[in-house]
Parts: sequence; C-alpha cells; structure tokens
Amino acid sequence: MSILVLDCGSSALKATVFADDGAVIATTDAGYPEQRAPHRRAPEDWWRAAVEALGRLPRDGVTALSLTGMMENLIAVDAVGTPVREAALYSDPIGTEAFEAVVARLAAADATAILGNAPRPLMTAFKLLALGPKNAEWVLPGSKDFLALRLTGVAATDPSCASTTGLMDIGTRDWSAELVELLGIDRGLLPPILAAETVLGGLTAEAATALGLPAGIPVINGCGDAAATTIGSGAEQPDEVSIYLGTSGWVAGVTALTERTPRPYYRLSHPLHGGLIEVAPIFSAGAAAQWARDTLSLTLSEAERLAGEADAAPGGALFLPYLNGERTPFVDLELRAGFANVAASDSAAALYYAALEGVAFAIAANVRAMGAVGPVYLVGGGAQSAVWPQIMADVLGREVTVPQYPVLAASLGAYRAAAKALGLTVGAAARGRVFLPRADRAERIARQQQRFERATVMLRELARV
Repeated sequence: MSILVLDCGSSALKATVFADDGAVIATTDAGYPEQRAPHRRAPEDWWRAAVEALGRLPRDGVTALSLTGMMENLIAVDAVGTPVREAALYSDPIGTEAFEAVVARLAAADATAILGNAPRPLMTAFKLLALGPKNAEWVLPGSKDFLALRLTGVAATDPSCASTTGLMDIGTRDWSAELVELLGIDRGLLPPILAAETVLGGLTAEAATALGLPAGIPVINGCGDAAATTIGSGAEQPDEVSIYLGTSGWVAGVTALTERTPRPYYRLSHPLHGGLIEVAPIFSAGAAAQWARDTLSLTLSEAERLAGEADAAPGGALFLPYLNGERTPFVDLELRAGFANVAASDSAAALYYAALEGVAFAIAANVRAMGAVGPVYLVGGGAQSAVWPQIMADVLGREVTVPQYPVLAASLGAYRAAAKALGLTVGAAARGRVFLPRADRAERIARQQQRFERATVMLRELARV
C-alpha cells in the first residue's frame, strides 16, 4: 500500500510516493512553461506537469492520492472543470482597486473579526471582483483544488485555502453570508469547504488512464501548502513552531486560540483539527543567502564551506536581510537590506555567515513576537545546510529539529491528511538532525541581537531620507 501526493507549487509540481508508514519511496518534479504574463498561469500546465511527473514514478501499489499546493489564487472553471481563463495567482495585485473600493464597507462590517485576518488586496475575493466570473461554474482558491476537480469531478476546497479568500468565517469554517452579500459575489460559485482528510471521491477512469493509476482509488482533499508544510514539519500541537527557509521564509505557530481578537499574523484554519495556524512571513530568507552568494561570487558548496570556517570564530559583521522590505513583525515595504559593523579584516566567509545569521535574527523576532514556546522544527531548502540550522538554534536559544525530509514537508503534510482519512496510525514526523544552542555563543548572540535591532531601526529611518 502506498500513497501518492501531488504538490502543485508556483514553479513546479512535485509528485511523491509514500509508504503507508510515511517513508518516502520515490519523488520527482516537473516544471511548467514560461508564464505568458506575470502572476498568471494556465491551470492546464499543472495537469500536464502531473502527467509528466507520474510517468517517472513507480505507480504499482498506489492505493490513494492526496493533494497540496498554492493558496489565495483565483481559478475559474466551467461545469466540467475546464478553465475559462488563466489563473490569477496568489501574488497577482489585480484586486487592489476593487479592494480599495470596498475597504470602508468591510471595516464597517468588522470583516477582520469574521475572517480572523485583516482583509488585503491579494485575497481571492478581490481578484474575483476585479476580473468577474466570466461564465465560470466554480471559483477555486487552491491550485490543488483544480487538480482535485480534474481527478474526481468534485469541486471542493479546504479550510486553510478558504482562509485566504476573504470570504470564510473563521469561526464556522463556512462561507460568510454577510461578506458574500456585501461584496456582491454569487454564493453558487464557491465550492464546499471540506476537511483535509475528506475523501472527495474515486479517481475517474479518464484521469486514471492519463496518470497510469487504478480507476476508483480514493482522492483525499488535502490542504494548502503553508498548512501542509506546518503539519509535515512536525508542528501539530499548540505552541509548536515550524520555520520554513525557502526563497522567502515564514514562522508558523499552531494555536488553540478560537477568539477573533486580531493578531498581526496571517491566520489559517487548521485543516486537521479545530485550531489555527498563525503564519508570520518574511520576504527574504533563502533569497538573502542566494543574493550574498551571487554578490560574493560563491557557489553553494563554496559558501557552505566558508560558513563552516566562519562558524569556528564568528565576528561582529551584521547583515539585515530586507532586500524587498519586510512583512512581519512590522510592515515596511520601503526598507532595504544592508551590512553593518563590517571590519576591514572581514572576509567573504564572514560576510556570508552574517547573511545567514541576519535571516536567523529576522526569524527569531517573529518567534518571540508570536509567543510560541514549544518545540521548533526547521524545513525548506535552507534546512539542508550544514551550518544554518545550528545558527538558528544559537540565535533562538532553543533546540531545533530538522526532520528527515525537510524539502518534502508540504507533501508529508498532505500524506498525513490521507493517512487520517484511511485510518492509518501515523507517528510523529521522523527526526533527522537535532541542533542544540551552544552555551558559549550566548553572550555574543545577545550582543549581535541588540545590534541587529538597533540597526534595523536606523535602516528604517534611512529608507525615508
């Protein structure tokens, strides 16, 4: 028995086959054609990538299929699931003008309390207001929702994806009749919101033929990528923390909070239980490390080696990783990155180490602000570094666990939804590497932390001169 997971991301679709105990049997990915317009994607690209990826995987013994992918999109399809236009992706600002036209009415209706989040222009609802339904039968927020419809003929979404639409009542986990009416949206366009472990139906004969899988195997709803990554990292209980180091980064905390008091983070309804996932995103994580490597003309292997050398006796150089501004714990889109406290003796190794440490300080600010005090799990491409997880443990002053499959956390989260649907007993996420804070680094870290905070204030002022 094995479970296939499709992770429909922004640049590629990842397909992974898991054994029933969660071990990875095989994984591959397939990219998409170049986008014809910024922030847009033909949904058929996702389906073609799924077919391509499945052609490279062992499919014997696959008995179920689960899904994850991008959230906050606008995917308009007709009655049989054919797209009526390109998808407007999560990053598409097309809804900005529509948002500004209704923001006062949303405030009067206390939309923030209904949604659990402050309304923002990128939400699906405002993309829909800007573009209109265009003869659509369904409007789907998740890229995985489109695949689910193609696989089963059933239109649905899950609570995490629905949390990004600007239309779901976070308390009832259903579409808000008040907001739907206020915005003039046709309620019939919105699919049912079903739990992540819901079996949507059996794989259709047509989809089975295209993918080389048995017809009728159960297709599980799954959940959005940020929620799936949090679950797959191992952070499942209140106060547990998941840190994602990709091109961008985020801190995700699982909470049992049910009150509607606004918080300065993006809230997602937890797709597997009644709690919430609070997400604090930062613009530049891996992007800051990549920028430093490019600027210093270092390959990844060279940079890793130099960071290891610098870690033996780190200096005082600081890097503030605000290449594109920042989103949390403060919002400042004018802020830019900078080095500080650099000595003439500082080498490329010292500067690259400062870049890794600077991202860790930015992440740590969000962990502290969130107030989560439980175990910390680190995932994403940056978690594969030999040095960065140790820096993270030192800066946080807490034990940091890198799970066995750090770059498959989203897929593993979707697998866990399938396991729940199928009644499988799933243990905790397999621990890969554990990093403990080094006591002899605490004094230096405290000093660097203070410098980082003061330098951030100065850079924010400088950005406005």
